[in-house]
Amino acid sequence: MDSRSRKEPIITLIIMLIIAAVIISWLTGLWSCGSARKDLSKQQKLSIADYINSISVLIQHSNKTSVDFFIILNKIKDVSREELDKNLSSIIEESKIDLQNCLEINPPQSFEVVHGYLKLVLDLRNKAYENFKPALFNALQSTNSDIAVSQITRSFLDMYISDEIYKYLQDEIKSAGEKIDIKNLTVISSKVLKEVDLIDTQNVSKLVSDLKTVANLQERRGMAIVSDSIEFNPRVINEQGEYLILAKGNEISVTLIVENQGNVTEKDVVVVMQYKTADNPKADEKTYTIASIDPSEQRSVTISGFKAYPGLKCSMLIEIKPVQGESVLTNNSVSYNFMVEK
Repeated sequence: MDSRSRKEPIITLIIMLIIAAVIISWLTGLWSCGSARKDLSKQQKLSIADYINSISVLIQHSNKTSVDFFIILNKIKDVSREELDKNLSSIIEESKIDLQNCLEINPPQSFEVVHGYLKLVLDLRNKAYENFKPALFNALQSTNSDIAVSQITRSFLDMYISDEIYKYLQDEIKSAGEKIDIKNLTVISSKVLKEVDLIDTQNVSKLVSDLKTVANLQERRGMAIVSDSIEFNPRVINEQGEYLILAKGNEISVTLIVENQGNVTEKDVVVVMQYKTADNPKADEKTYTIASIDPSEQRSVTISGFKAYPGLKCSMLIEIKPVQGESVLTNNSVSYNFMVEK
């Protein structure tokens, strides 16, 4: 099967989506596209000028966001996974701002169809950036990345479709201007997908395969108890051999700091404390679940409610349950022997 045959389904999809966009935009403006008015007031002319300027500002920013996005892709081998995550998140936020600003604009009469196109363009671009980030990280960590490759290709395809729809927007601006006797009404150009080859799944697959060889982009997972962060309540007032001596009290609580030493946000991280006394080897176990913790983030955890037994020898095992794919477990647990002062 030649390259042209492989691309036909994609091209067909593009054409169908563009036609759908045209129909939606036409329906959007149908209700207000009444008879053309050629005798415009000064205020109406200013309103149209302001609207065209607003489009230019939005699209100029959208163009810049695209340039920044492809700069990130070109430098992807030189950054850490955390930095890549941060940079792509910034692109998504910038794109959201464009779309939100577009939704807040009220187009002047005769430009409703234009605005329908504009919303489609910016929505497609925002969707492309939003879908690209998780798809890329899924591709990097998966042994079978076919689904992720397809999702990345779709993101590039959304960019391509937005560029094609923008051409209709430019034509519609000119047409809307002519209907109200404004000649040569134009807006700046916009093309966010510079390399059309990226809508080809095979090309994207090669790109992903190349990126998967970059060590600093690979997933690294690991949790740790920060050394010297353990605090007992009642506080430690002395030591006797291997035993800590805690001040007088009726209840014991322990506070520690947990750190995500990987480069992946972890969900539902479980911290376990097992408390035993010398005369009762059955552990009193309590847990705490951290809902989410980002790479390099440190989180303070306190578990309380352990009954104190003054004078008795006791032990406390503190452990972070291993996360999926964690290989280094030596810093996941710590244990203490202690007695509470009588």
